[in-house]
Amino acid sequence: MDIKELVKKGRVFIIPLDHPPGEDSEQLEKIGVQNFVDSINLMNHDGYIFHANYYVRKPIKTSKDFFLTVGEQPENFKLPLEEIKKLKKVKNLTIFFEVDNPQDRNAVNFYKDYVSQLKNEGYVVMGMGYPSAKFENPDYQIISNIAKEIGCDYFKTDLYEGIEHLDLKGMNLFIAGGEFLADNDFKEFVGRVVNLDIASLSFGRNIFESDKPLERINFVLNQLK
Repeated sequence: MDIKELVKKGRVFIIPLDHPPGEDSEQLEKIGVQNFVDSINLMNHDGYIFHANYYVRKPIKTSKDFFLTVGEQPENFKLPLEEIKKLKKVKNLTIFFEVDNPQDRNAVNFYKDYVSQLKNEGYVVMGMGYPSAKFENPDYQIISNIAKEIGCDYFKTDLYEGIEHLDLKGMNLFIAGGEFLADNDFKEFVGRVVNLDIASLSFGRNIFESDKPLERINFVLNQLK
């Protein structure tokens, strides 16, 4: 079953593998995205996020549904619609943005027409929106409102105090895994997310950077039962 249908039925657990090279993805870089997918693909998580810069060059083989990251700020990357349409297996798309302050309109100006074109072609779009390091006392409602204005179907962001009061305006919420956590801290974090009625899960580095990724996947799945 595809991710869109699963979201309609309840919460979803996806594993983002679209992280840029760097300190938070050393293990993933060593094993490679395809090899990591092969090592976990038979488990019962619902899918992945891949990055278009990687996928276009070498499509990843998997039996599961996935999102493809086709837009990213501040890199100002947008994969042209014509290129997306060539990728016949791709139905779900993600865009990434950060917000500097309550008046920051950069993401809306950069993405709104683009997302409108994607939606007109029938794609499902997730906005991965976060406060930047420059945003003092971040108001996540502002960031959620930006994702909605852009035209996103889903909104992915950090877990924060009071998130259960966020007005999603019809969007489905995915909670990101954040920085890498030790085992006990990860289990506590998952427990907090699972207790949110409105949340689906999107844990990347806390899976692929772990020495025990299969155990962590099974732990999450057991909490969702």
